[in-house]
Amino acid sequence: MTSKQKSTFHTNISPPKLVVTLAPFGKKLIAWVYDLLGALAVFILALVVGYIVIYLVTLPWFDSGETLSKSIYNNPLWLIYNIACVQYYYVWCWVKGGQTIGMKTWHLKLCKPDGNNLTWKEAYLRSLFSLGGIAIIWGIFDKENRGFHDLICNSRVVQLPKDFNKNKQPLI
Repeated sequence: MTSKQKSTFHTNISPPKLVVTLAPFGKKLIAWVYDLLGALAVFILALVVGYIVIYLVTLPWFDSGETLSKSIYNNPLWLIYNIACVQYYYVWCWVKGGQTIGMKTWHLKLCKPDGNNLTWKEAYLRSLFSLGGIAIIWGIFDKENRGFHDLICNSRVVQLPKDFNKNKQPLI
């Protein structure tokens, strides 16, 4: 066989299944607090980028930054833009890898009951119904430790083995 030829081998051996448990409420709460730091970073980045873009676009019409600043703060679109940026951070992490920064640190993963990641629609629904993370409190009353937003999307937060994320590329 020359170096240009490739050979493939097929086996009937399936990879071992990963055994996981449902994440305890305390770990989910700690990961949520940790994720607030990531959300804050995204929020600050959105503010800076938004201010630069708005300043450059409106430069000919406003003579002072103070007038521009007042007009931005009184505009509801500015608030919607900033919330959407933070929401997209969570949705992107859940769809692409099932883990945010806090979830990765605490070895948690968000998935559907079959183990797959959420779709874009499910992730957006989950983020909307999470109410900024407050819906996690419902996990105290649920026997499967799911928050209200997990019930709506039929998702689970599971505890991964400690060596699960070794040798994996980061999402970002």
